[in-house]
Amino acid sequence: MNPLKNNSSNDGPFSSIPEQPPMEGTSTAVSAGRDVSVYHQNESLFFCLPDEQKSMIVRYLDFREITRLAKTCKYLHDLVKEEKALEKSWYRRFPSAYQKPLKTLVRTKDEQQLRDWLKTFADKDTIDSLLKQKESTFFPHQLFFTSSKLMSQCKTFSPVKKIEIFHTGAIEKASFSPDSYHVVTATFRDAVKITGQKSDGSWEAKLAIPNEGFVFSASFSADGHQMVAASDHQAKICVLEDDGSWKVKATIHHDFMVSSATFSTDDRYLLTASLDDTLKICGQKTDGSWEAKYTIWHNSPVQWASFSPDSSHLSASGGDRTVTIYGQEDDGSWKVKTTIPHNKSITVVKATFSPDGSHVVTAGADCEAKIYGLQADGSWDKIAIIPHDNLVESATFSPDGGHVVTISGKTVKIHGLQTDGSWKEEYTFAHNARIISASFSPDSNHMVTTSADNTAKIHSLQADGSWKVKATIYHQDHVLSAAFSPDSCLVVTASDDKTAKIYGLGLKGSWEKKAIISHREGISLAAFSPDGRNVLTISNDRTATITELQKND
Repeated sequence: MNPLKNNSSNDGPFSSIPEQPPMEGTSTAVSAGRDVSVYHQNESLFFCLPDEQKSMIVRYLDFREITRLAKTCKYLHDLVKEEKALEKSWYRRFPSAYQKPLKTLVRTKDEQQLRDWLKTFADKDTIDSLLKQKESTFFPHQLFFTSSKLMSQCKTFSPVKKIEIFHTGAIEKASFSPDSYHVVTATFRDAVKITGQKSDGSWEAKLAIPNEGFVFSASFSADGHQMVAASDHQAKICVLEDDGSWKVKATIHHDFMVSSATFSTDDRYLLTASLDDTLKICGQKTDGSWEAKYTIWHNSPVQWASFSPDSSHLSASGGDRTVTIYGQEDDGSWKVKTTIPHNKSITVVKATFSPDGSHVVTAGADCEAKIYGLQADGSWDKIAIIPHDNLVESATFSPDGGHVVTISGKTVKIHGLQTDGSWKEEYTFAHNARIISASFSPDSNHMVTTSADNTAKIHSLQADGSWKVKATIYHQDHVLSAAFSPDSCLVVTASDDKTAKIYGLGLKGSWEKKAIISHREGISLAAFSPDGRNVLTISNDRTATITELQKND
């Protein structure tokens, strides 16, 4: 797998395209005081091509090239506009895993919901013009391109609190559903709660699942219509009913605590991991019920497990200092494909698959991150070792699979996938204190790091392949998390200083403050909804808050 082509401009999220006068047969200039006429006897070969070929050539250009092309003359400006070339190129920046949820969002909103969603930043004429294209194949491209452009042009946002979700304990897990209509929150020893958005944009409690033990995970399926929570000896699957209510529909039992439960990316399977040394794979039948498909006996208590993106492999780890990769055989059974060892077990060794499932990276307490690659014969071979001076706290692929970021102590490293399949160190950066998190933007062109030095730093990929710090966001206390918006044009930071700050990508690659969200206590997590309109913040005061971003008139 080679890194995807970079289709974005680091000069800013969007470029204006002014109208140009039509090309004339001659042009005039002044030279040495005399008028000079220039005759264009040799017309560009591009203009002689059939329309279909010209359109095909334009489709191969990246966003910056198309922007410049549209400024050349009125004919090319009209061609770019007619082809929706800017919108398509902007949309292509995002890997398919990110494009799919955007398309799902469009399909799940009716016309009135789309109008309500757009009216915060768009005027009536813009909305009417967009919705006329609703049946077009490229409507999602136009919709999100226009929405992101309008939000980027807005100098500041007005954050409007929509709801506070209260728990009796500290909130450990919280996330939006992929369609943005629901939020799940959970604590270790409290009910798992689902909160949903009503048709008028307000939010209300939908379901509270009481727990008899610790809650280790809670997450939605890819379509947002199911949620699974792992706690004590079982994993409970909740389903969204036609009337908008949520109900517990199935329970997966283990002999000991269930440490994790996750859906496959196509929602067909559920993987549960338990401290009883087993992994269970359940499949969903056509009637929506779940049945046991396979049980894997692991060699130690399983503390963490996940599917590969295509569900053909899974990784599992426990307290034995290893990560085991399992692969599915033709007969449906699961066999060990490789075991990745680490020399220390201070923390659980986790593995992350690349977006296409061809690589896996592990982070260990032995000061190493290891990258393994899937071979043609189905085996997994060690491809690279990323050394650090301290334990590696996390290792994550970029959404396009072309880079890996690793965190260790005060240092973050980025390694890039080369054309020969090797991985090369491309960037090393150090904060003044421990780095807490590092994450890529959905378009893979930016990365944000947070630190105990009270800062978050935004690093951007340059045209020559290097990385550069483009912005520093200052807080009064530790910055505990940061996340990009789905369009990569916004970033939100969460700090112990009781604030979450939102910055937006401006012209020439600058990042400008857009809004501040405040809590009564420190904020441990902040994340955008998949549609980019809301922000979820988790506070030490045992509340989760959903805040809507509105245009600040």
